[in-house]
Amino acid sequence: MISLKIRLAKGFLFDLDGVFIQSGKLLPGALETIDILKRKKIPYRFLTNTTTKSRNTLHKQLLQLGIECEKEHIFSAGFSGIRTIIDMGSPSCKLYVSEDLKEDYKVLNISNDNPQLIVIGDYEKWDTYLLNQAFNYVIGGAKILALHLGKYYKTDTGFKLDAGAFVKAIEYSTGKEAIVVGKPNALFFKQALDDLKLNPNEVLMIGDDLHNDIYGAQKLKIKGILVKTGKYRSESIKDYGIAPDGIIDSIGDIAKILDTSK
Repeated sequence: MISLKIRLAKGFLFDLDGVFIQSGKLLPGALETIDILKRKKIPYRFLTNTTTKSRNTLHKQLLQLGIECEKEHIFSAGFSGIRTIIDMGSPSCKLYVSEDLKEDYKVLNISNDNPQLIVIGDYEKWDTYLLNQAFNYVIGGAKILALHLGKYYKTDTGFKLDAGAFVKAIEYSTGKEAIVVGKPNALFFKQALDDLKLNPNEVLMIGDDLHNDIYGAQKLKIKGILVKTGKYRSESIKDYGIAPDGIIDSIGDIAKILDTSK
């Protein structure tokens, strides 16, 4: 029973967009959930594929919205990309990411002429010229680093293509496979799990994305709970063939369930 799973959880991993936030605004129940987790001293971490903002900007936004957390408790695909690039030996990079996220990447070798690596995240400037540019870098020998492989996301004005669509276009055209940093990469989940100092069977992942959130968590034996907000579509469960360990209406259900537990 989903209520029992939530009551027994010793920690939580939360997606942000579509779960706590949509188009920069809080979703119902967000603050109530944070409040009861703090009162019950249940630890949580945010595990987000959002790469539109640097970690500093994302942390400030959460605080402004009333979501209290430490910056180190935000595991973002954008920030984790830096560690991956350093582990690769700090190759020269061409960034296809937002201007704000570039602030995090200033510690790296950013080359616009002959990069050894192209980095793709959330990027609003794609056009035919830039897609061809990225394509030519890759067929010229550059590797592809995908900060995440999100297919689409939801805004107040409807669904929009996510970064994964552009990554897949370049993979298809070049025959090369991208290195993926964010969800559903199991290592990304493990970083947050290790930070909680909890075992997979003690933690729940709450998200709106069947593949990135639910499947990604389940690969590490973490139970994944799907919310009916954000990009949720009932037909997706059949389309993806992924069975969540439970479904709740919204993040506010976490607060309601925990508030009734002793």
